[in-house]
Amino acid sequence: MFEIFLLNLYEKFYQQLFKVTTMKEVLITFMNEHFYHTSLLIFLCFLGIIVSMAVDLIAGVRKARELGRASTSTGYKKSCTKAIKYFCPFFVAMCIDIITCVIIPVPFFSMTWACWVVFCEFKSVREKAWEKEEIRKQDRTMQVILENKDDIAKAVVDILRHREEKEAES
Repeated sequence: MFEIFLLNLYEKFYQQLFKVTTMKEVLITFMNEHFYHTSLLIFLCFLGIIVSMAVDLIAGVRKARELGRASTSTGYKKSCTKAIKYFCPFFVAMCIDIITCVIIPVPFFSMTWACWVVFCEFKSVREKAWEKEEIRKQDRTMQVILENKDDIAKAVVDILRHREEKEAES
């Protein structure tokens, strides 16, 4: 009992003499100075992404109504795949920010990704319904061209041959 008392006394004296901090104190200081601040900013980035996706979803439903299209479960499922595309890189950036929160005082990678996502969603909401329809038509035209590229190439060759034959006859 007396030995334990002496050890505790010696430990307290040693800590006071050399100002040695315990691991618990180091962790509390780390949490207060870095981790809580970083976590709050990451949470705000997360909320920004969620809000921008919700605004885009609402705008998408309105645009579909404008064009006379039905809102189907397939369209709503696209929001889920979009969330996966947005949040997987966000979680990677978040992990990097948590690891580097001692070196970099703000979650740079999470904030950069969140700003990019919000920008993309903002551009999506700002597009007019008819512009999106034009983009879809262009995509369908390109798909038809790519599917029938052999036929188109044959038609071009036939036209060129026919033109050469006319020129040769003249």
